[in-house]
Amino acid sequence: MQLPLFPLHTVAFPHLPLPLHVFEERYRALMRDVLADGSSYAGRFVVSLITAGPEVGEAATVAYSRVGTVVEVHSADQFDDGRWGLLAVGVSRARLGAEVIRRPYTVVELDPLPEMDGDEARAEVLLPRVQSALDAYLATVKRFVASAASIGAESREITDVAASLDEVLKPIRLPDEPLAASYAVAGVLQIERVRKQALLELPDAATRLDAELMLLRREAELLADGAMPPVSTGDLRFHPN
Repeated sequence: MQLPLFPLHTVAFPHLPLPLHVFEERYRALMRDVLADGSSYAGRFVVSLITAGPEVGEAATVAYSRVGTVVEVHSADQFDDGRWGLLAVGVSRARLGAEVIRRPYTVVELDPLPEMDGDEARAEVLLPRVQSALDAYLATVKRFVASAASIGAESREITDVAASLDEVLKPIRLPDEPLAASYAVAGVLQIERVRKQALLELPDAATRLDAELMLLRREAELLADGAMPPVSTGDLRFHPN
């Protein structure tokens, strides 16, 4: 399988939405080709985490992770000036192979990665524990940011994050299906991109839920001790290319 590559400073996960604002010319061309009637890409492209280099600018300077997520465009609007606003949703993971086209955008060979629950008995035990840890984590994040906002009310960044968290970090009921639940938690966790990438690359849902349980508890403890979560308003809202 071959699909266009859209490298970003974010990790896309299967099952989860990815809003994008596309303004660079090469990615405008990518969207035109992906969304064209009868396109062999059928509305899909692959997103991979940038490991070195800028998100905007010369593509040749960018290095990216070799495990990414195939996403499918669910809605798209093209503005009068050629920019795109779109909502994509993660479909499946894939291992990125050779680059077969490099201009105006990169097209890569892909090998689909299997999606497995793993140890089903372990996953069944983990789900309620992860739900409980997620509830506690979200409550702790909101308390932390509300406290920070009250202390540093003059900081626009803090107040913007606080407002975003009110919208984003509402109570979440995880799916009963372990695989979907594991990706839902990965999307909510406000952790470093490299940690998110590590979650994406884990082989199955049970292993991912196990790792997430530890991360949720760890992050909640750090927040309770006053550590600032690695989150910006850009992580919570619209992703430009």
